[in-house]
Amino acid sequence: MISLNNIAEICGVSLGTVSKAIGGKPGVGEATRRRILTVAQQHNYRPNRLVHSIQRGRSMMIGVACNRFDDEFAGGMVTGIFETLFEANYDAMVIYWDRSVQKGVHVLNSLAERRVDGILMFPPASYPEGSYLDDLRSFPNPIIVLDQAWPGCEYDFIGSQDIEGALLATEHLIELGHRSIAHLGCRHTSTGEDRMKGFQKAMMRHGIAIHEKWVRDAWEPPFEDAYKIAREILEQPERPSAIMTFNDMVALQTMAAAHDLGLRVPTDLSVTGFGDLSIATPVRPQITTVKQDPEEIGRRAAQRLIERIEAKSEDQPRPKLIQDRLPTRLVVRQSTAPCQSAQ
Repeated sequence: MISLNNIAEICGVSLGTVSKAIGGKPGVGEATRRRILTVAQQHNYRPNRLVHSIQRGRSMMIGVACNRFDDEFAGGMVTGIFETLFEANYDAMVIYWDRSVQKGVHVLNSLAERRVDGILMFPPASYPEGSYLDDLRSFPNPIIVLDQAWPGCEYDFIGSQDIEGALLATEHLIELGHRSIAHLGCRHTSTGEDRMKGFQKAMMRHGIAIHEKWVRDAWEPPFEDAYKIAREILEQPERPSAIMTFNDMVALQTMAAAHDLGLRVPTDLSVTGFGDLSIATPVRPQITTVKQDPEEIGRRAAQRLIERIEAKSEDQPRPKLIQDRLPTRLVVRQSTAPCQSAQ
């Protein structure tokens, strides 16, 4: 492969002139610049990214710490991340966060040794604590947290308006005349806690009693518990007329439990999901759900990380921490209908 020195010899100029011309820097005559670029193109010159990284004090490598790779929502965020990093000429090193930590691997030390410029951190299986938190705090470069946070999270956070989304879904059920509403959630995550808050806020706003026996945690991959818990609730002598669920997968399992008990959705039971995943529309009835935008979450997180990296490299004051929550919206489909007992 041709080098900058070779191009300089061919063009009869100094190495510094070639470097300026290819780097788009001033101080080179236009005719000389065109000649250098033409020679570089003719010989398929490719810049040495390692050298450029050393010169800039950056590796141009981002660590992406992900907990699940078989999840559609996480996949959407990864797509948005990679699009943004590609446009900014960054590469990504992807690690399976929880599995590495469970095996005692010092993930952050490993990333630091590889000189990643920052980390985009997906939600862990449980809130970080102990040495896990110590490792995070000792990491020298910026960290951005996506989708789920934790109490005292000391990093920029990019996610969804989960409280508002759950409020929309619950208000929709109430407007349809439902008063006996169950909630199948996931209180060990920040998104689950926020969706519970939205559910509670809507119920209290309308003076509707919340039955604790109908408020259950039901989301943990691979989701078999959601079916079991939904069935337990629906088999009770007094059962709800509607169920608000943590996500579309739980909604699907809830609908399966209702079907197996001879209940019709939405005639006998209304069900709402969350996320608007691809499974929400091929099923019958199609799932009424809350739409999120995982790709935009990924794009914004990557852009925020790049901004922090550049501010750090230029010795600018550290920007204030942000919590950027993207709007959600209700998508009404076939799994909800007016409450029969209210008619």
